[in-house]
Amino acid sequence: MSEPQRPLSPTGRIVFGLLFVGFGIFPMLAAFDLGPLRQADINGPPWLAFAAGGVFVAAGLAVIAGPQRRLLNALLVLLVLAGMAALGNWIAFGAGERVCAGSFPLFGMHELSGLGCRIPFGMGALIVNAVLALFAVTSLQRALGGPPRLARLRRFTESLLLLSLAPVLLPVLLILFGRVGFGALRTRLRTGAWPRNEAFIARRQAAGSKRESGDAE
Repeated sequence: MSEPQRPLSPTGRIVFGLLFVGFGIFPMLAAFDLGPLRQADINGPPWLAFAAGGVFVAAGLAVIAGPQRRLLNALLVLLVLAGMAALGNWIAFGAGERVCAGSFPLFGMHELSGLGCRIPFGMGALIVNAVLALFAVTSLQRALGGPPRLARLRRFTESLLLLSLAPVLLPVLLILFGRVGFGALRTRLRTGAWPRNEAFIARRQAAGSKRESGDAE
């Protein structure tokens, strides 16, 4: 068995967190045309660099704060998710032309433009938006004392997350069901009988026997 991972020490958290903060400061300064990066290096409006850098700064501050400061951590995670959502939403739904690079199996790197760039970022943006909404509701729910407060709103955000994941989950499920069905059909053609989950059948029979013995008593 592998040894359990030890949490970072306070010094380790500070060093690790400051590295993230340092990575984020440069693009944030570029939004104001300061530092080694300039606004001309930003492929979009200046606030994009501020949002991208803010993601790293907020993540670094969350590491420094540690898990004990739950309220502060929740606010910082909200800032991280909000920054990621802002970036994805601008790329997917903002005005102007979009050009991005994409990697495809067997085809290597290719440049995508228009809808070819917007659609994958749009799917990711919708997922991050739903995660942001769900995290905000659950954090507020905990701050108010937990369930059943905001139960309807939480179920609504959970439904939004499932809907946003549907374009990703449905193909995966179809592939899994297709593989299972193909394997069952191959077993049927090879042996003349459909495959049986003997362990599942045995558990069902054992459960039925326990119920019958309980009714008899």
